Amino acid sequence: MSVEITRPSNKTVVVTSTSAREVIEVSDPGPAGPPNSLSIGSVTMGEEAEVTITGTAPTQTLNFVLPIGAVYRHIQSVPSDTWTINHNVGYYPGGISVVDSGGNVVIGNVNHISNTSLTITFTAAFSGYAHIS
Repeated sequence: MSVEITRPSNKTVVVTSTSAREVIEVSDPGPAGPPNSLSIGSVTMGEEAEVTITGTAPTQTLNFVLPIGAVYRHIQSVPSDTWTINHNVGYYPGGISVVDSGGNVVIGNVNHISNTSLTITFTAAFSGYAHIS
């Protein structure tokens, strides 16, 4: 079996067997192009995480959409030493801050009942609000 190799001007190499049963084409990659320049574009907040790439090589831009975490504000209008909060954020929030009606930050004992509710117990009854995130 013999093989004939030809290289036309379009830079495609054609390999043909003498039996002419099959033709195999192999592309010549040619010289390397310019290196890609990738930069960070916009970073915005949205419902779901997303990354897009815009532009044409060699100059392209990555754009990000970061998911917004749930936020809930509980208002405790009746003074109590135990606040029951149904926040419905869908996870066990780590960001919990409590402020009394006088504007003072108050520390309490947090008990996560589920990923949608919690209780905060204090040493004294008071009213105010809790910020859950």
